[in-house]
Amino acid sequence: MRGWPGVGKSSAAAALAYDSEARRAYQDGILWISLGPKPSLLSALATWGRVLGTDELLKAPTLKQAIAQLTALLSRKRMLLIVDDVWETEHAAPFQQVRGDGCGLLFTTRETHVAEAIASVHAAIYNLPVLTHESALELLALLAPFTVSEYPNESRDLVRDLECLPLAVQVAGRTLNAEAKLGWSVKELLIQLRTGARIIEQKAPADRADLETQTIPTVAALLKQSTDRLDQFTRDCFAYLGPFAPKPATFDIDALKAVWQVEDPRPVVRDLVSHGLMEPVGGRFRMHALLVAHARSLLTE
Repeated sequence: MRGWPGVGKSSAAAALAYDSEARRAYQDGILWISLGPKPSLLSALATWGRVLGTDELLKAPTLKQAIAQLTALLSRKRMLLIVDDVWETEHAAPFQQVRGDGCGLLFTTRETHVAEAIASVHAAIYNLPVLTHESALELLALLAPFTVSEYPNESRDLVRDLECLPLAVQVAGRTLNAEAKLGWSVKELLIQLRTGARIIEQKAPADRADLETQTIPTVAALLKQSTDRLDQFTRDCFAYLGPFAPKPATFDIDALKAVWQVEDPRPVVRDLVSHGLMEPVGGRFRMHALLVAHARSLLTE
């Protein structure tokens, strides 16, 4: 499962894990692990080993031996294995190796090149779309009922300008609700949130907390996980798109060539698409509105 940062890949995978039909299909249970950019693969495999009733994987001196032990444990199991937030193809390999014949295996990633490398065929990749406009408005209404009730047109404009990205809508809803609880008008805030700049300054939802530091990152920090992986030139090219982005933010090759002032923009485009920061759409290339706001913020660092 692949998609924009903040599109809800982890939430969709969690919904699958709790789905009654999935639980019937995988009668021995469901194993879940979230990796992130710099995982300890040996520790991740040992976690699954403990769930399966053994601490022996903790004593494995090498990753190869841990893989062998977990493979034996899963060989006769009928389980769904969910590996969330994969950033490198190499991080996925151990989980592909331990999968038993009766096991299903789901990876989630924001990285296009990782999805394409992991999938056996292109049809095995599910590109998770953003919410429909109506679903995004329903989510906003759950989080900020007063705002949507009092300002229905402005609320519709907000979810439209946020391009129905679940993370952006969720942060906007909680921000609006907090403001309304103070008894203040949210009309000006509705306008500010539409640009996305106010969104990326806010803390991410609590389920995005860093387990090691026990802190909740800002939305900008979550997005920087992707842009920090770019080389400096490509990162600068991404940032330069922010001030020039139309609505919706789509560019053709000639426009990218002009903004970046390069003879051939295709290598940079390939890199941005590979890292899930841009998507090809009908001969043009699209950036999500929240990524446009992030690009603008990089120019002020």
